Amino acid sequence: MTERSLHQSILTEEVLALIAPKSGGIYLDGTFGGGGHSQALLDACSPQGKVVAVDRDDSVMIFANPLIERYGRRFEFVVMRYDQVARLGISFDGALLDLGLSSDQLDVSGRGFTYSRNEPLDMRFDSTKGQTASQLLSQANTQELERIFREYGEDRHGGQLARKIASKRKIEPVRTTFDLVTIIGTTEPKVLSKIFQALRIAVNDELTRLKQGLVAVTDSLKPGGVLAVIGFHSLEDRIVKEFVRTTLEPITKKPIIATENEILNNPRARSAKLRAGKKEVLKQEDVLRKTQLNFPTKFTA
Repeated sequence: MTERSLHQSILTEEVLALIAPKSGGIYLDGTFGGGGHSQALLDACSPQGKVVAVDRDDSVMIFANPLIERYGRRFEFVVMRYDQVARLGISFDGALLDLGLSSDQLDVSGRGFTYSRNEPLDMRFDSTKGQTASQLLSQANTQELERIFREYGEDRHGGQLARKIASKRKIEPVRTTFDLVTIIGTTEPKVLSKIFQALRIAVNDELTRLKQGLVAVTDSLKPGGVLAVIGFHSLEDRIVKEFVRTTLEPITKKPIIATENEILNNPRARSAKLRAGKKEVLKQEDVLRKTQLNFPTKFTA
């Protein structure tokens, strides 16, 4: 892995328009990845604004170092999940969560995120903790595997695949991406992408982390601060949409999607959906009214 990320940040201009960074402000990049969004935020809040970036994948530190050298104290990187940002003790003027995998994770991490190369089935964002995808496939019962494929991959054939995996692992473990592709029995990208998505979500407990993270990041915003979130599949987008609707003052009536030109230059932008909301400045009587009407003042994870 080189110090130059392969990843192209998505919807960058649209994110900046929503968050509107200003000099003197403090902004959170909750999913640092290759650092493109962090750099854009830093340039936009020049000369005195600051960006704090976090990522649970410590391998991306190599992309943080050049920003530290270039921007000095205006930039800080912390190895941390975005649902843990309360530990920073910082109130932010704006925050971004880009929920997609970076091109570096997909193309060069060697952790089995993609079905296009034969790699160990790891799929952990934090490679030092938790159960790998291979271990999950070896240890989960058939009912649990079916639930994962149906719920996280929205695959109506999840039960059939779960039984095939259970039968195969009696002979030998499912160790690599190509082992799994062989069991699935097709090279159709639409089918494979859903299965790999489902496993990745299960391994990293992504949807639970997302629900908890939306609350944690919003709690860390100053009143009037903007939260912008880029999701890439319907499961994420439904959670983000409901959170923005019930907890924030929505800025985007509909999700913002990439332009045809951006999709042409970066095909992975095709499925991106950007939603944003502003943390309300509630007066005491507003809080009381919401409580009396039983409206949610916080999103329940």
